[in-house]
Amino acid sequence: MKRALLAFALCVGSLPAPASAADSPSDLERAKDSFKAGATAYAAGDYLAAIQALDAAYQLEPLPAIAFSLGQAHRRQYFVDHEPEHLDRSIALFRQYVELAPSGSRRADALDALSQLEPLAAARPRAASPAASSADTSRATRVLITSDAPGAELVLDGAPATPSPLIREVEPGKHRVRVAAPGFYPSERELNALPGELTLIPVPLRERPSTLGIWTSADADIYIDGAYLSQGGDAVMVRLASGKHRLAVGQKGRMVALRDVTLLRGRTQNIRVTLEQTPQRIASQFMFAAGGLSLGASLVLSGFAIRAEGDAEQFLRRQQDRNVSPAELTSYETSINERDRFRLFTGVSLAASAGFFITGLFLHELDQPDPQLLYRTGPRPGAEPPPPPAAPKARVQVAPIFYASGLGAMLGGSF
Repeated sequence: MKRALLAFALCVGSLPAPASAADSPSDLERAKDSFKAGATAYAAGDYLAAIQALDAAYQLEPLPAIAFSLGQAHRRQYFVDHEPEHLDRSIALFRQYVELAPSGSRRADALDALSQLEPLAAARPRAASPAASSADTSRATRVLITSDAPGAELVLDGAPATPSPLIREVEPGKHRVRVAAPGFYPSERELNALPGELTLIPVPLRERPSTLGIWTSADADIYIDGAYLSQGGDAVMVRLASGKHRLAVGQKGRMVALRDVTLLRGRTQNIRVTLEQTPQRIASQFMFAAGGLSLGASLVLSGFAIRAEGDAEQFLRRQQDRNVSPAELTSYETSINERDRFRLFTGVSLAASAGFFITGLFLHELDQPDPQLLYRTGPRPGAEPPPPPAAPKARVQVAPIFYASGLGAMLGGSF
């Protein structure tokens, strides 16, 4: 027996058929909805519900693609309950598909199914009259309620919660369903079950926002996904959609901090960002310190120059009152030389101090965060790419069945 779930992707080009009253927009939408409901029921393993929905689509538009899908559903149901009408119907549908779509992409699958089913039909003893119980069961009133929210639970008319999809036989008329899922706002709505039909009710849920709490320096600027958010501080709270986001925090004189944050639906995540000084800011501080030392050295040197100047003035006053000795004259000349030397060193030290201060000031004022890092929205260099999303259990795509000028189909599902 082949695998239970076959990949199904059929593309039937435009078929020359005149437009008729049956090709109305309402019939088109009903056919698409019925096919989608049948695909969902088939993927959930409820083949009777799938037969009911696909048969409704086939009655509206007897396309080979729908015939193949309906044959698959009857085939699977036969191996569940061994009712002969499902076997006969499956064989008839597969034969019809082979005849109507000689170049169809599922022709080999249809022929393989016929090679399996026709011997079973030939070996089956003929009953006096065909049973109708299964056919009646397939035409029961059913609802198929789905929700795309992960972990969704559905409650129909107060019954116990059921994971999506919910397929149930109900009485015709009004019913009430409530859908809830972690990280989503619950939804409650009323539905109308039509007699003898499978009614598809998709219930979308609105996602709860996620909250990101940021603790950082009050002078910092916060960017989310490349867009400016606000100034920093303690407990800066921002609401974001769930998923992966990029947080960038920049401050003058600090290295830009980048964080890739993955937020869960309806959850709060807190993050503390500590910014490190840039090499340029460290260099500016060194320049300010060197300028201060140079300024202090110039003050000390100027003090020595003033003292040497005072010694020289004392010699000149003594010289006016009396004769001076050769030793005193030598001392005077030494004081003059020291004064000139200390004045020179003081000037050099002051110039160096000014150079250090000016260089440090330029380094300090020009030390701005890199805008390419703040406004970049891609992953950080060297960061591992996020894992691919998990494949859904069932995926159904229904494209328009009609073109403007005639009949055509493109139906996609997991059959």
